[in-house]
Amino acid sequence: MGHKSSPMPLVLDLLRHGEAEPTHPSGDDERPLTPRGEQYIRSLGTRLGRERWRPSRVFSSPLKRARDSALIATREAGLATAVETLEDLGANQDPGDVMRGLQELGIVSGHVLLVGHQPLMGRLCQWLTGEERKVTPGSLVRIELQDRSGPGSGRVVMALDPPDYLGAA
Repeated sequence: MGHKSSPMPLVLDLLRHGEAEPTHPSGDDERPLTPRGEQYIRSLGTRLGRERWRPSRVFSSPLKRARDSALIATREAGLATAVETLEDLGANQDPGDVMRGLQELGIVSGHVLLVGHQPLMGRLCQWLTGEERKVTPGSLVRIELQDRSGPGSGRVVMALDPPDYLGAA
């Protein structure tokens, strides 16, 4: 009998965008990061860059504050990875839709950054791990999935909130 090796895990870094302005004349989709929100995401990117952070794919919600957070974090970490838009990362999307969206793109292993909003980031944590988790602006939660992407199949292997990485710059 052959012994089956375990598949490569799928590692998801869930990043909630940095603190954003409360309003924008063009509406919610265009709300930019506050200066403090930008600073926090820069500090996070610097810390991750020191740790040789190398996600192979980077996805963001289509909203400006999430796209900007993804761009700032990857730039500060020294990554040249393109930021791709994933519609399923909108604030009120369903966690199962996010995982199906990734599978449709052929993403079943490797290291992926997902940048989005509450309540989705918290719901995704709970769906994947069975644990409730508060995901504040600028927080990153790393979840490792061994058996693809079913509910409860993941475990949190790292969580960084702004107090954990500020002062890294």
